[in-house]
Amino acid sequence: MGTVGLVGAVGASTAAASPDAVSSVSSLSDDDDGESVVVRLEDDHVVTESNAGTVPESFHYVTTNESDDKLVVEDGVVETESGHDVGVVPNDSDTPNPVRTVTGDPNLVVTDGSVVNDTLVVDEDTGIVQTAEGNTTVEANGESIRYTEYDTATFDPEIVSGFEPVGEGLNLTGEVEVTNRDWASADKNVTLEIVDDAEADPLDTVVENVSLDRGESTTQTFDYGTVAGDYSADEISVWAVGDHHQDNRPITIHQAETAIEIVEADPRAEGDELEIDVEIDRFGDYPRGQQDFVVEFRVGPESGETEHVESKSITLDPGGEAVETFVYETEEGDSPSVYVEVLTIEGDTPAESDSETVPVIGERLHEQRLETTINDRNWPDEGEELVIEGLLEYTEPELLSQNGREYDVDMFVDGDLEDTRAMRVDPDEPFDTADFVYQTDSDDPPRVDVRLESPGDADTAQPRINGSGFLVDLQEVSTPVNESETLTAIASIRNTGDTFDEQDVRLRIDNGITAANRTSRNVEDNATVALDTGEGTTERFTYETDGDDVPEIEVAVVSEDDEDTAIATVRDSAPRFEVQETNTEYDDAAETVTLSAAINNTGTEPDEQYVEFLLDDDAEPVHVDRVALEPWESRTLTSTIDAPDDGAYDFSVVTDNVSEREPSALTVDRTGDDPDEPPSDDDTEPEDDDPSDATEDPDDGLPWYLVVLGMLGVLASVLVLLVYRNDPENFPPDASTLSTQARRAAERAKLKAATLAAAIRSGDPDAIVAALKGLIGLGTGVLVVQNELPRETIVRVRCQTADDTVVLEDLELAPDERRDLGSLPDADQFKVGAGVEDITAHEEVFQGITGDVGVVLRAEGILIANLN
Repeated sequence: MGTVGLVGAVGASTAAASPDAVSSVSSLSDDDDGESVVVRLEDDHVVTESNAGTVPESFHYVTTNESDDKLVVEDGVVETESGHDVGVVPNDSDTPNPVRTVTGDPNLVVTDGSVVNDTLVVDEDTGIVQTAEGNTTVEANGESIRYTEYDTATFDPEIVSGFEPVGEGLNLTGEVEVTNRDWASADKNVTLEIVDDAEADPLDTVVENVSLDRGESTTQTFDYGTVAGDYSADEISVWAVGDHHQDNRPITIHQAETAIEIVEADPRAEGDELEIDVEIDRFGDYPRGQQDFVVEFRVGPESGETEHVESKSITLDPGGEAVETFVYETEEGDSPSVYVEVLTIEGDTPAESDSETVPVIGERLHEQRLETTINDRNWPDEGEELVIEGLLEYTEPELLSQNGREYDVDMFVDGDLEDTRAMRVDPDEPFDTADFVYQTDSDDPPRVDVRLESPGDADTAQPRINGSGFLVDLQEVSTPVNESETLTAIASIRNTGDTFDEQDVRLRIDNGITAANRTSRNVEDNATVALDTGEGTTERFTYETDGDDVPEIEVAVVSEDDEDTAIATVRDSAPRFEVQETNTEYDDAAETVTLSAAINNTGTEPDEQYVEFLLDDDAEPVHVDRVALEPWESRTLTSTIDAPDDGAYDFSVVTDNVSEREPSALTVDRTGDDPDEPPSDDDTEPEDDDPSDATEDPDDGLPWYLVVLGMLGVLASVLVLLVYRNDPENFPPDASTLSTQARRAAERAKLKAATLAAAIRSGDPDAIVAALKGLIGLGTGVLVVQNELPRETIVRVRCQTADDTVVLEDLELAPDERRDLGSLPDADQFKVGAGVEDITAHEEVFQGITGDVGVVLRAEGILIANLN
């Protein structure tokens, strides 16, 4: 590749340079290296690609005239792709001045090395590249440089507006924007075709001649007069002769006709005027000019039985439309509907028609739109007035006449008509309220049946009447209760009457209270109660819940004279993630906080939920974890975060089911103790941990030989105890089983050895006992069984870890008897179960607990819980 020096000058002086050209070589640049040389569309200049802006669409590169070699920029100098220099030969020299890039616009110039002589342009008539002012040809390797597409013009049409739907005989008009995207100016024919996709040839064409300079745009209006048969056209296409650009748009040409449509027909009441709005549209201009129509309105009970009501004459221009209103006076017998039709008459023959069935509201339909509701009531004592507030509402007030309507509403008490009120509804106020009154007596408590009845609807209630007799006080309800478990209600019954009485006291359950306007009351338990005057007693009632009781039921204990109610929550059998235990720990040295929580699925189904940790209720979560748990499975979640600012913080744990908050669970205090304070003697560790260097002190612990003898005895007991716990039904085991179980016990004992050794060195008897219990797989807690039933009871109790059965015993317990069944296992998680026949009927899983676990036998069931 050659390199051209900056020498020579164009002509005799630099005076011929363009006044806009760069006048000094100080602005020369090589920023455009690697770019091609192109012609700009908006003017004649030849520039690099980055400086061009808009370029001709078809071909925009300048090339050598014969070899078609493109020009490129290398090191700020223009040359051919094959490496030949490009320049302008001055009149007084054989050495060409090179073409170089500058920072100005245009950015290609001819220079002699000290000043810029000229810029480059394309001759419009020949395409030859020459200097702008000197008209000197630019050459490379003896060939002139030219732009080959200097005489090319490409028209691009685009439909921009118009061409809205019309009828046959009217003009289809729209605008097309045409742009010349190439360098030459030209006149071209632009053609609009009317197209039917089902036909090979266009239905018709419109041709307009358009003249455009390079890069120029113009908007051309196309106007096509439609003719009969054009209704099959579905598209227009526009293009310029000889060019590849084309634009299309769907169109609608209506067949020349008249259409009639009922656009509004509101239902009315019998005796009111029925108004029908009818729209008549004329499409197209066939026959030509204005056209007169007769529109006939007919009404009858059904199609084929209509009678003439009214006719109107209408005149429409081509493409015109009109809306006319026809009126029919409804009469008695028109309900429930009338059939209306409208027809256009041309001569003596109906041309177009439309029809509709319109509801006419008779008395029966009016009554069907009435809704009666018991809004409110008081709570009278016997002998006082029961007041019922009733609401009458008309659900479709637009169907009422302006005069409104009045209806009698009756109140029945225990089947007898006790009160009647006249209630009125109208379009502006389609509802009315009234108070209905009934005088209660001594036979009414605890409730009466009330029915509020209008001609179209009724509502019922059982208001309470406070009376004398067996007074019921519902003292306790075991809520919440899980679905399929037993609900217990304890009620106090007292005879407040004047004589001895015996009554059937019932437990009534209503599981329909969560549904509007529905009750589902059933007697589920009862007791026969005999009481003297002033005497009282307490009764226990039970009910087995089911899925229909979720989420709430009304629990009522009912005597013949009184009742008391409560709302009980019934939990679904769906999964429920409970927070069992939370913990916070602040590390002053690391300035971190460790948060943890034990999550237990107390439901009967597995689930996967997000668990959030929060410090203070109004803060964003500091930790979010997604946890999957099987039924009764528990898992401890832990997160360590940067400590917040000093202060006390509530710690909250949130699942999909619960939100547990521990007030002031975390305190962050960075002040701490004085760092210069020397450590206490208690914190000083000995430098040498070799036990051989220590001197035995008789006060430091138990004598070594007693410890050794105790360990040997305990280890022997371990083997026997673990074998029995693993399989108490097959004790003693065979030799193979005994070997396997002994090996497992030895491995577990080895893991506890370090703990035991530390306890022995400390000389603490309690620590030694705890370590020995841990060595044999026992924890510090105790499994306790307590019988709170008033009778002797047999129960089977089992305690298991993942590997061992720690306890399996059948017990016969006297009333209020308590037994300790031994130590709980030293395991991260264990399960305790109890039952009479099915030991899995009551099971609880414990994880990371301290203290004792109790199995308590109660009348309402078996309770298994941590007693700590």
